[in-house]
Amino acid sequence: MRYCHHAVVLYDLHRQPSAGSTIKPKDMTGSALLAPLMGLSIALLRATLRVELVNSQHFTELQTRREPILFALWHGRMFLAIDAHRDQNIVTMASKSDDGDIVTRWLESNGYIVTRGSTSRGGSEALRRMVRQVKLGRHVALTVDGPRGPARVVQAGVLRLARLTQAWILPISFSSSWPLFLRSWDRHLLPKPFSRNIVAYGEPFMIAEDMSDQAALEKIRAALNQATIEADQAAGIAPPTG
Repeated sequence: MRYCHHAVVLYDLHRQPSAGSTIKPKDMTGSALLAPLMGLSIALLRATLRVELVNSQHFTELQTRREPILFALWHGRMFLAIDAHRDQNIVTMASKSDDGDIVTRWLESNGYIVTRGSTSRGGSEALRRMVRQVKLGRHVALTVDGPRGPARVVQAGVLRLARLTQAWILPISFSSSWPLFLRSWDRHLLPKPFSRNIVAYGEPFMIAEDMSDQAALEKIRAALNQATIEADQAAGIAPPTG
């Protein structure tokens, strides 16, 4: 995959082992077989894609200032947003489900640090582990409407994490000139081979102490929607509405 940066370059960090991402022995057979197959399929697809980064100076400026970053992304637009930050020791969350085992292996193979949990299963403990990772100097990433939706409705977990860590929220989304929108709850976007793709960053911001939860959630939603709109416009597509 070729990344075309708009005035900036992303730098990889050394990979470290994941914290809090244990997979039970009984789950080894399915996830151990499926994760490499998924990884190979993604690698083959990735090799055909052209990817442009728009407004990535928002990321590099925060990096230069050594600010803690909380990447916020929609579940349906996470594929290339995640891929753009491989091997950077970013901490993220995967569910404790069987599907979560497969996703965990794929994320770890791409240099992410995975903590297991969700808003419905062990989320509070997973969130506490993420807070500890931020205090150790790592960035974090959350699909703010995941893992089950509703689509593009920001869940409270990201707001709690932002308040506890005082991290800068950095919206990130992506679009494709040749998209495949799945008929899933999140209308998940997969880029087709040889497509031109856009990874767009929004303006980063912090959550003020005196801002209400409702206002903060709306600000995150609006910022992430704006980044998605910019990505769609740059890719020259109009996404499905339903």
